[in-house]
Amino acid sequence: MGVIYDVHLGLLSEAELPTRFDEVRDDWKNTLKGKRDKIKTNLEAVIPDESAYVSKIVDRSNTEYSEFIGTTHPRYDEIMLKREIKMEASKSDYITNRTNAFAEGGDFEKGVEDGAGKFRRGAVIIWMVTGDRDKIYGCVPKARYVLLGKQAILEELIGTPDHLITNTELKPFFKYRRYVPSVVASINKWLTYVAYALKAGWSDSDIDSKIASKANNELAGYVNSAMMNPDLDPANSTIKIEKDASTGRWGVRITEATP
Repeated sequence: MGVIYDVHLGLLSEAELPTRFDEVRDDWKNTLKGKRDKIKTNLEAVIPDESAYVSKIVDRSNTEYSEFIGTTHPRYDEIMLKREIKMEASKSDYITNRTNAFAEGGDFEKGVEDGAGKFRRGAVIIWMVTGDRDKIYGCVPKARYVLLGKQAILEELIGTPDHLITNTELKPFFKYRRYVPSVVASINKWLTYVAYALKAGWSDSDIDSKIASKANNELAGYVNSAMMNPDLDPANSTIKIEKDASTGRWGVRITEATP
């Protein structure tokens, strides 16, 4: 019969992400700041004073380092003496610096502020690939609906980033639903690499040769008669990471064909 369903699901661009996604970054930042006192209390419970610092950090560290370099090292005594002196001298600094760091407006809170930008940059990659169920769907959850054969739900979600090529009929891709999570995880993994590569300014040829080619070798392993819906033709059905000529986007293309 031939191809019955063919769709390319594209990555979201950063510009398409809802501005409300910044709420996630702010929640992360405010949650950590709110736990400042609790983190400090937990640290003080483990190492309440200089004596505990010596026994739990200095002594244990020196024991581990001693085993690492070995007593046969020609400068063993000298190395261990220097290490013991330096670490012993730092015990009061640890207590003082910890107190200052966890003071209101101290280094801990400054670090959280600095880390918020890094957190958002990492989160943007996730959003480009998966989106957010409450705000915008990415290509990975859509791919799951394709593989499950959920045509009505899928076509409610297909939008500008996607290219619906053939839509005569959509069947479940696999014999059993239990195969779907592994395939979705693989798609998610490889598209995350693609998203990172796009943010890094990689060319299409580099993405194709260094990422997509490896991804498609892995995904091809799932397209076989032992796993697939017997109504479909493994020889002409595919799951591929590729760039779509119509949308100009990288994403996943899933094609179903019948014998």
